[in-house]
Amino acid sequence: MARPRTRAKKSYDELLEENAEKIRKHTEALQSLERERKELLSAKRDEELQELYQYMQEKGLSAREILESLKDIHPEEMAS
Repeated sequence: MARPRTRAKKSYDELLEENAEKIRKHTEALQSLERERKELLSAKRDEELQELYQYMQEKGLSAREILESLKDIHPEEMAS
């Protein structure tokens, strides 16, 4: 009967190198996700601004008129 082969144990240096590689990969993935999040937030903001601008154009309103109407509705929030 043949003896089962035992796997050679990895040295601490090899384990540390593997660990560093895993950290690098996850860091890159995290940075990629953060860039994607910023792009999505920017696209959402642009879409919302476009929607607001379209409404203003349809109603013939200026930015100042919109701000003034918001101040009338929520004066405590628009104190600046």
